[in-house]
Amino acid sequence: MGRKKKVALPVTGDAFAFPLEDGRFGVCRVLSESAHREEPRFDAVMVACSAWIGSEVPSVDNPELRPILKLTHHSWKNSDEIGWIDDPLPDTFISIGKIEPTDEETSMECYTFCTWGTMGVQSLMQWRWDHERDAVLAEDAAQKEKQAALAVQNKNKHQKKLQQVKLQDLAKHTFFPNWEHLPKKTLKASRKIMTDTIKDLIALGESASEETRLEVLENCIESFNALNEEHEFIYTLEREDICDEFETIVHACGLGALDSPDEPLVDEWREW
Repeated sequence: MGRKKKVALPVTGDAFAFPLEDGRFGVCRVLSESAHREEPRFDAVMVACSAWIGSEVPSVDNPELRPILKLTHHSWKNSDEIGWIDDPLPDTFISIGKIEPTDEETSMECYTFCTWGTMGVQSLMQWRWDHERDAVLAEDAAQKEKQAALAVQNKNKHQKKLQQVKLQDLAKHTFFPNWEHLPKKTLKASRKIMTDTIKDLIALGESASEETRLEVLENCIESFNALNEEHEFIYTLEREDICDEFETIVHACGLGALDSPDEPLVDEWREW
């Protein structure tokens, strides 16, 4: 495999104008390069967004370009809009010359990575927060209401699916379709745990006692505990997927009454 091509990045002092969504322009400038730090561990530049916004591309001599944007919108607490960027400069960014940073600016501490696009988003949002706050808050409220309605819709759809699902349907189901990033051996073993659980539940028959079905379900999760102990592969994505698939199995075998979002049955046995 060939080495990753090194990205051509701007250098300390380079300043750029960039278009905002409303047709105006913002400005950002490079404060420092990772190569100039005592212990560079990455190839990136530290970029600051200017507090300036204007209708035309500004002259680099404009003193209003130097102040760094302070973020106070929403939950931001007067934070400098600076960040490390390791992406190539977008074609839409316009070089306006040099604004040499002060020694204090060059040595600013920054532990955040961002993108060039972040500069435009934050610049315009802060301006709108300062000048059009009522409109921003109204948009936020409308978005929150839309998301709440969508959440209810998705929840109802999910509950309907749980009420209708049958073990025979799950016997044909491909579990964990988004786990192609895992080693094949681990993925195969994970799918086998689920398919074996389905087979065992079907073999019990509909007249099986609650206790017997719970034993099969417990064995399913204990098998994942053991598999994770061996391979250490269950992180956020895997945990959520296992819990979702397991919830479906619980309802399919008729034990949905023992499972709830606040007290999911899987939590009684899982160790991840």
